[in-house]
Amino acid sequence: MNNVDGFAGYETRIEGGDQQQADNVIQGSVVKFTNEANWVTRDGEELSPDLKLVAIDIGRVVQKWQDRQPVEKIVLEPGQKFPDLEELNNKTPRSEWTEGPDGNPRGPWQAQHIVYLLNLATMERYSFPTGTIGGAIAVRDLVDQTKLMRKFRGPQVYPVVTLSDTYMHTKFGRRQRPRFLIKDWVNGSEEKALPAPEQSRQLEHFAATEKPTNKPAGEPAEAAVEPERKTKTTKRGVTRFESSAPTVEPLTLKEELNDDLPDSLK
Repeated sequence: MNNVDGFAGYETRIEGGDQQQADNVIQGSVVKFTNEANWVTRDGEELSPDLKLVAIDIGRVVQKWQDRQPVEKIVLEPGQKFPDLEELNNKTPRSEWTEGPDGNPRGPWQAQHIVYLLNLATMERYSFPTGTIGGAIAVRDLVDQTKLMRKFRGPQVYPVVTLSDTYMHTKFGRRQRPRFLIKDWVNGSEEKALPAPEQSRQLEHFAATEKPTNKPAGEPAEAAVEPERKTKTTKRGVTRFESSAPTVEPLTLKEELNDDLPDSLK
């Protein structure tokens, strides 16, 4: 039986075209930490401090910037050291340098950390790219805590975080920096890591009608009574029935991590 449908077989490449796609270090929506210590999407939508997200991976990249756009990119593999940025910038003509936040000339080559986040309830993905000192500290703290937990719980443990902030002292004065506040942990190698959905009412009814009866042999059994279907009438007077289909088992973190992510992010 062919289980490939429009979801599994979705394709955007053009026949005869270049099949090699450039490495895209951004997955899903971009998340930013503002100077006002708010977490927002690229479109300016503020994210709730109660939103729980799974940090599924950490990316590292070195990019050359020109006119506020990356023109060259080096994606680092896990365990690979950062290249010597001072050397890279010294080899770049001064005409390509810009003014940094401190007013001093800054080379175009800059290091970035990227935290990849997943909303298990909606499967929405987020990427938090950061090239700031505060952002790098937040990433390092998250990595250190995860490494420590994995010593006790195994390599497939991932942190469930909320987007928070904390105080940081800088040469520009007091300010807040991003912080990933760990609330829980999930195990990507175990199905039981995620809660099972509530049992379907349809299945409960099926189980009830299959119970043995005390009727004498030959006497017809009572007909199964179909459960009452709830209805809802809209403002336009249209009556709709609630679906009685069994609920679908939610996608596990193991399945999500083993599918659809680039090999460098698994």
